[in-house]
Amino acid sequence: MTKEGTLVHIEGRPALRFERRYPAPVERVWRAVTDPAEMPAWFPSNVEGERAVGAELVFADEEQRARATEAGEPTRDEGPPILGRVVAYDPPNVFSFTWGGELLRFELTPDGGGTVLVFTQLLSHQSVAARNGSGWHQCLAALDELLGAGGPDDAGWQEVYQDYLQRMGPELATPAGGGALCWERGTHVAPEQVREATADRTALAAWGAADHAGEPLRWEVEPNDQGTVFRLTHEGIAGDADLAATWHALLVQLDMYLAAGQLVPVDPGTWRPAYAERLG
Repeated sequence: MTKEGTLVHIEGRPALRFERRYPAPVERVWRAVTDPAEMPAWFPSNVEGERAVGAELVFADEEQRARATEAGEPTRDEGPPILGRVVAYDPPNVFSFTWGGELLRFELTPDGGGTVLVFTQLLSHQSVAARNGSGWHQCLAALDELLGAGGPDDAGWQEVYQDYLQRMGPELATPAGGGALCWERGTHVAPEQVREATADRTALAAWGAADHAGEPLRWEVEPNDQGTVFRLTHEGIAGDADLAATWHALLVQLDMYLAAGQLVPVDPGTWRPAYAERLG
């Protein structure tokens, strides 16, 4: 059993899966993952609302965002609280709820004198797996500490994020004919926010793409049930693996910028060999 999350598919949908074993009875772990008074110690927000199937939940995260900002870690922009709804509540075994456009599930199983926790998150799009996975990795490290299964994770958030990018980073672009490549990405933010972030050179500069503003780019932005799906077609790649890897990295930076309003540079070299192979 490792601390790292894995990318799996559940009923055809991408999902993150984490497994933990705690040296505590199932009732203790159940309180930690369901009690409104205990969840803020490790969950990325307060979880307000009745624990009953169909009940609405409010994820109030002002305190958590303030702490992340003070620590220099990415956090979502200010805005209204995220809403959700309880999907399953079966003490002390299953707690499942929606969180915006995604579904979270905590499943507990007694294991001798301890408890095995399986946590899954159904994702709105595979492209958000690394960012979400690194975030949950750190949240579960805090839960480990709360439940006596280890101390704080020594790795900083950037190191954890880079590890998840290498293991489950967004899919490579697909050829679109005539030397073009097309990337598809998803995000929980509204289409208007994506359009604003890709509108002109000033907007592109916010996430590191200003030097590429004059390149032949075509953006397609569409709403969906979880937020937005957008596609970038670059019509001037023409077998250039370095340029393809650069745009792959820039779209990773755009994802973090849309989610947290922050530029977090990533190394294009991570994807250059894969694009060299793909482009031949």
